[in-house]
Amino acid sequence: MNPWRKFGPEVYGDAATGYLLVGEAPGYVSWRKRRRFIGPAGMLIRRTLWSIGHPRYRDLEDLFYMTDVVKCHPAAPANPSSNRPPRRVEVEACADFLVREIRVLQPSVIVALGKAAAENVRRAVSRAMEGSGASRHPKGLCQPKVITFPHPSPRNQATILKRYRSMRTFEDAVARTFRRLIAGLETPKGREA
Repeated sequence: MNPWRKFGPEVYGDAATGYLLVGEAPGYVSWRKRRRFIGPAGMLIRRTLWSIGHPRYRDLEDLFYMTDVVKCHPAAPANPSSNRPPRRVEVEACADFLVREIRVLQPSVIVALGKAAAENVRRAVSRAMEGSGASRHPKGLCQPKVITFPHPSPRNQATILKRYRSMRTFEDAVARTFRRLIAGLETPKGREA
């Protein structure tokens, strides 16, 4: 088995919340330390959740089930510790996995980080909703709400600043989303975001 795929079940988070966090691909630091979203980009997202200070939802694993569009760490062949955006062929090779995750998890909300994640989550949701025929359509699968953010990588700040006034504004937008998701879990009706 390819070592890039070896994540233990504990690193995927909590599927019971109904919230799915989707990145583009595992980063090198995540793969090396066997924990999702802990490279520079992931730590920005983790710090944003920590800043909320909620006693129950302190970590991404508490609030989300986490996955990636591409399941293997993409690296430049000459530098395995590097990170690069996933290639189309890699996205296509993993597309069915994301569709199956959506069908099985039936998330009410999907938060996608990065352009590749956003595009492929929308495509996977459409495929999951279509199913492969009426008799195989997942019972009760509802259209999840998809919330997108630019990839939080430090190298992507120019893209972030096209959409937000500052990095702080970006982090505040992510924090507001996390607060709404948490509030949705705490309402008597449950999962409303």
